[in-house]
Amino acid sequence: MLKRILVLTLLGLSAFVFTGCGKVTDLTEEETQLIAEYSAGLLLKYDLKYVDRIDEGEKEALEMTSEVEEQVATEESTTEAVTEEPRQGMDISGGINSDNTSPEELAGAGQESDVAKIAGVDGVTITYDSYVITDYYPDGGELEQLVNVQASEGYKLLVLRFKVTGKEEGVVDVSLADKELEYRIVCNGTKAAVPMLTILPDDLGTLTTSVDNGQEQEAVLVFQISDSVKEQLETIDLYIQYNNIENAIKIL
Repeated sequence: MLKRILVLTLLGLSAFVFTGCGKVTDLTEEETQLIAEYSAGLLLKYDLKYVDRIDEGEKEALEMTSEVEEQVATEESTTEAVTEEPRQGMDISGGINSDNTSPEELAGAGQESDVAKIAGVDGVTITYDSYVITDYYPDGGELEQLVNVQASEGYKLLVLRFKVTGKEEGVVDVSLADKELEYRIVCNGTKAAVPMLTILPDDLGTLTTSVDNGQEQEAVLVFQISDSVKEQLETIDLYIQYNNIENAIKIL
């Protein structure tokens, strides 16, 4: 029925164009072609069995674009989740990186205090120097402008400082990044935590440097402890494990 109405409408339009005012109007070949294309378009538009391939292509393109956007959104969400995950040593009073350490376990550790000897690195000594509890590290100087670590709300940074000293003639290359040393602190005899992952150039866990004879450099391990633990802090011990052998260093 709809097609029939359209055909009659087109015939009426044609009659008006060609016989309007009792006068025949000559159309150019281009105008005739335009009218024919317009008429065909109307018929096809209202033909329920007709599928517009251009329109279908646009739909497919939109669907593909939507799928790509969803995939990108998913990847960004995954990336954000992975970015947040590696923060270790956050809660020493019961968080995911803390545990209860028995006195018997602590008593079984060795007493070697030179990290270089523990890791089998010749030509240098790496010994504990001091510690500081702060909101961020480093707390000044040129290094702070490049990279620093800041404590989360309700926490403090516990920074252990070490001296790396050259003991041989000439320059000694030091690399601990591939040594698979494992560090943990134990506070008040029972609560333990691992260091935070940082990109500090002086991070002892990934230290790579060169030291001349008699030269001293600083290296650090950064832990994060809660404000409540800081207020109750009585003892700190650092445990270093390498090749399944563990040694303890008294900090406090």
